[in-house]
Amino acid sequence: MRLKKTITLFILMYAFYGCNIRNSQTSSEIETINIHPMEADEFIPLSEIADSIKCIKLQIDSGDVMGRIREIIIKKKYIYAVDISQQVIFVFNKEGLLVTKLNKKGRGPGEYSRIGPVFIDDDESYIEIVNYTGGKQSILRYKNLSFDYINTTLSYPDISANSVKRHKGLFYFAIQQIDNHINDKDTNGDLVICDSENNFKVLFDKKIITERHYFSMTNECFSINNKEELFFSPMYGNRFYQLKDWEAIPLFQIDFGTYNMSEFVGLQSTREQMEYIRNMNHVASFPVLNIYDDRIFAFSYYFKESDTERWIKESDFRQYVKFKKSKKVYHAKMIKNDLSVFPDRLYISSYFFGCVHQVLHEDYLVDIILPDLYFNDMDEKVYVEGLGEISADSDPIIVMAKLKNDL
Repeated sequence: MRLKKTITLFILMYAFYGCNIRNSQTSSEIETINIHPMEADEFIPLSEIADSIKCIKLQIDSGDVMGRIREIIIKKKYIYAVDISQQVIFVFNKEGLLVTKLNKKGRGPGEYSRIGPVFIDDDESYIEIVNYTGGKQSILRYKNLSFDYINTTLSYPDISANSVKRHKGLFYFAIQQIDNHINDKDTNGDLVICDSENNFKVLFDKKIITERHYFSMTNECFSINNKEELFFSPMYGNRFYQLKDWEAIPLFQIDFGTYNMSEFVGLQSTREQMEYIRNMNHVASFPVLNIYDDRIFAFSYYFKESDTERWIKESDFRQYVKFKKSKKVYHAKMIKNDLSVFPDRLYISSYFFGCVHQVLHEDYLVDIILPDLYFNDMDEKVYVEGLGEISADSDPIIVMAKLKNDL
């Protein structure tokens, strides 16, 4: 069944398998941001915040196909697309031309069973992937571009999570209510931190009834800025945290006023939570911090206005953007592209439609267009100068909008 305007329900078939500390910081030290969902504009004109826009169409060889792309990683030299349906990592140059691909699925030396989280070093000399084997996990390291096998590290913990980040020697696992057994205790809290010596710490701990029935509203809840600071957005609670070593420091509280989701929803069983989401009306939910640096503060959330039972869809999406230098604030459903013919709309979101990516690369806002979800009809097509014909069968397109200097 083809997904169109309904937000993907992340039933965690592709999840990363492998003391309630909301910090003692006082509420007066946490910045509260009051949001009125009904006051969101229909759109932000792209020309308000960007000077130009460019599209990078990922182009593979004629004999190749791209399957489900879980993540696109943009680095200084290359672009990496993690294809979890084929268990392949495609590598492109900055023009979108295929350079090579990592395709070593197998059971022999230097081969992987299933691709988990992917880590690329800063100078792009090697790629590391977590190899899911059904038992104790390992990290395989390959030389970049040639993909010659270098070595294997056996220190990756067996934790089930929806998203994973490695930062300054620690692993951060966004569990998002998946059942785990940590420190001799069952938990499905929000976050687990561990080091290379298998020391663990659970943050935002809880134990709700799941019956191993899981879902997630976002497949990314971490963000990292140009100062290498790491941030985390728990599934419930409307707070954003900075992660420092073994602690989560609360920075922002999002207050939707009378439109806040009940604080008790996150303590219900996962089936009850899903029922609540399907039936909620005029409720703002699931805010995620997408950017927080010395220039931009941006988060997204959903606001469902519906008297009928349904899941969350694209029209429920909202985004809030504040530029620190100009102090300009935007609150809207989408960004309308008035600088070119394609795409007609953009979103500042690291997770929208299920393809994880950083939303800011150097001075560019980044969005990922998955054509099969972008078009309303399978037969719909558009011709874009420099890109050629784009249809629902096209491969992903990276959209980069150059931010104005005076913001």
